Amino acid sequence: MTNDPDLGYLASYFRDKGVSILKDQGYLTDEYEFYVSGMWGQEFACTGSNIMHVHGDSQISGFYFLEVPEGGSYPIFDDPRPGKRMADLWAARSEHVTMATPQIHFNNVRPGTMMLFNSWLPHMITPNQSNNPTKFIHFILSQRKRFI
Repeated sequence: MTNDPDLGYLASYFRDKGVSILKDQGYLTDEYEFYVSGMWGQEFACTGSNIMHVHGDSQISGFYFLEVPEGGSYPIFDDPRPGKRMADLWAARSEHVTMATPQIHFNNVRPGTMMLFNSWLPHMITPNQSNNPTKFIHFILSQRKRFI
């Protein structure tokens, strides 16, 4: 889907927003050329899901949800600090994300929801509990060094 001319506007939007996020995080983005290195559609039918993973050799990943039925799949993000897991305490239940929060569940995604995040952030999509599929576009933003 990355090179589909009909989706060029979407790839450009992902790229521009991803670079903006990296700049806001303090990264020196002017030394790199950024490009959408992968963009693919996913459809998870009943019990469809994927396991916790990261995307190496890229900077920003994202989801754009197209169809999300009641009980459909949704993303979970895991705490990326491996040292914390080794000596972690049980986290108090809270409506707010704190330093103690081990995972964040986004069980409120709706069609049109777009999420962008650093590619090193562990993420997964939960098993679909609906008879109707959850459909979304997943993408990754990569970079190459500019040679001037």
